[in-house]
Amino acid sequence: MSSPPAPQLNAVQTKILDLLNAAAKPLSAYEVIGALGAEKRLAPPTVYRALQKLMDAGLAHRLESQNAYVACRAHGATHCAGFLVCRGCGATREFSGAALESFLGQIARKNFFAAEAVSIEIRGLCAACQSARPA
Repeated sequence: MSSPPAPQLNAVQTKILDLLNAAAKPLSAYEVIGALGAEKRLAPPTVYRALQKLMDAGLAHRLESQNAYVACRAHGATHCAGFLVCRGCGATREFSGAALESFLGQIARKNFFAAEAVSIEIRGLCAACQSARPA
């Protein structure tokens, strides 16, 4: 089985994807604009359109609670992703799996619900922030 062809991205979309991949934490659209700096001064609608294209292509996710974006770590087919979000340092780790998708699908079907989007965010402390906390 072959994977789907990579989406065609324009220069702005590619630069934003590179920023998301390099970021240590989720970035808001305005942080993306700031990170592009003088190199490319983009209007917010342009950035939002580029972010939407990346999400539509399965290359990025939006964290609802933070109104921020992260690069997808499981490139490929559309999948149900969850996120572990550290309230200390902001680090975010993506998780997904067939069991999670199956479970959420079963819940939706049992409730005669047609899910269009799923957002799972677990907030807490990462290992590094737990270690840094005073005893």
